[in-house]
Amino acid sequence: MSSIGGFSLVDEDDLEEIIMSKPGPREAKKMEHDMLNRAASNPVRRKIIKEIGIYGASKEEILSKLGLQETAFKFQIEYLLHQELVKEEEGKYRLTDKGLEIFEMHR
Repeated sequence: MSSIGGFSLVDEDDLEEIIMSKPGPREAKKMEHDMLNRAASNPVRRKIIKEIGIYGASKEEILSKLGLQETAFKFQIEYLLHQELVKEEEGKYRLTDKGLEIFEMHR
């Protein structure tokens, strides 16, 4: 990397690496679609998403309704939170826009 007047310039090789490291709009959409498919392909996650539904549900409601063990619930809800399909608000889990897409697909 070189600099001119105190500003650093990115070498051509560095620029190519920067461009190649960020997915373009098409690749980003494909990655999001793949993530939604992975989330929806797991039957436990689908059940949790259906149980949360449009109105949201507490941890206790989900556990009792689905008969899940707490460890299984924790693993799956962490995945859904990390993928931004679910958010936690006021003691309830709620679906994000992406989570609602899965909910609508499997209604």
